[in-house]
Amino acid sequence: MKYQVMVMSFDGEYKVERPEFESVEEAWEYENNLGSKWYFYPFPFIIKGKTVVDAIELLDDFVGKRIETVRRIFKETSEQDETQGMDAEEFCFYLLESNE
Repeated sequence: MKYQVMVMSFDGEYKVERPEFESVEEAWEYENNLGSKWYFYPFPFIIKGKTVVDAIELLDDFVGKRIETVRRIFKETSEQDETQGMDAEEFCFYLLESNE
């Protein structure tokens, strides 16, 4: 099984990019060139099958978790009153604090 790029929105909606890669580094290189997709899906992950294998530093607590678990946590968090209007970085910090 190869690596793929998955991008996620605040509410847990996600897209898995079609290309598959031999290494995590190749997948990150592809993700760095996604263009404006980051605006709608600002949270990138590298997956292998249905499992997160790498993430940006602020989301590395999700490494090793299943995609459905990450999706559920994002959805539940995005529905909280405290998270309304947060930017992506604030949302990441909130996720870190609330899922310790």
